[in-house]
Amino acid sequence: MNQRNEYLLDHAWQKERERLATIERWVDPWTTQCLQDVGVGTGWRCLEIGAGGGSIAEWLSHRVGPGGHVVATDLETGFLQAIDAPNLEVRRHNVVTDDLEAEAFDLVHARAVLEHLADRDAVLEKMIRAVRSGGYLVVEDGDYISFAPVAGRDAEGFERASRAFLGIFSAAGFDPYFGRQLGHQLRDQGLTDVHLVGQVAEWGGPLPQTKVWSLVFEKLRDGVVAAGLLTSAEAEDFLTLIEAPDFRAMTPILFAAWGRKP
Repeated sequence: MNQRNEYLLDHAWQKERERLATIERWVDPWTTQCLQDVGVGTGWRCLEIGAGGGSIAEWLSHRVGPGGHVVATDLETGFLQAIDAPNLEVRRHNVVTDDLEAEAFDLVHARAVLEHLADRDAVLEKMIRAVRSGGYLVVEDGDYISFAPVAGRDAEGFERASRAFLGIFSAAGFDPYFGRQLGHQLRDQGLTDVHLVGQVAEWGGPLPQTKVWSLVFEKLRDGVVAAGLLTSAEAEDFLTLIEAPDFRAMTPILFAAWGRKP
């Protein structure tokens, strides 16, 4: 299949806010620590691209204080509109097709955005242009090299089903191994003081982050079956497997990379 930009996890799905909230509880402590390591502080002007449920945009709004400003963008902004922060500006924005102000922000941040884009190189260049001289770009994306079962039955079934679900994502432009490239990408774009760090954890069964994957797979199940990648019974068996009490797998490595614009 030819790759295209098509985001499959739209806000119209009735469980999308639940999915985002689960990600926020799991990943936000990691993200905010990275942003603190960069030095985000009072008075900064920040751009949060693909802001989703808005938890990081809200955190940034508190962090930069009344003298700072945060712009939060997304394809759909309903979740963002609910945030009460006087220094937060919400924009409906498509980072692939819409412009960004040049040299306008002390920080540009995006989590799990670039990995979904077939034309991610052009978008990365656009994001860097939006950073002022001396400012920072922080990007976070996953790498599914670690996405493997470590305990429980039917490891072969897990591998087959996970390949099917990732295949649906990849056909829409997703790169499941993009995270490892972030450090090189930032250095290649001329950023300095580039750092690349990663985190990985167990999921499965009763662990809280299991909900992230069970909801994603539930959302994509019909598409996987319609594409002939799994039968309906195989998809259902997979969802049952990952919620079994004795099942454990490793999450993708979530990489965070940041660099300073000269």
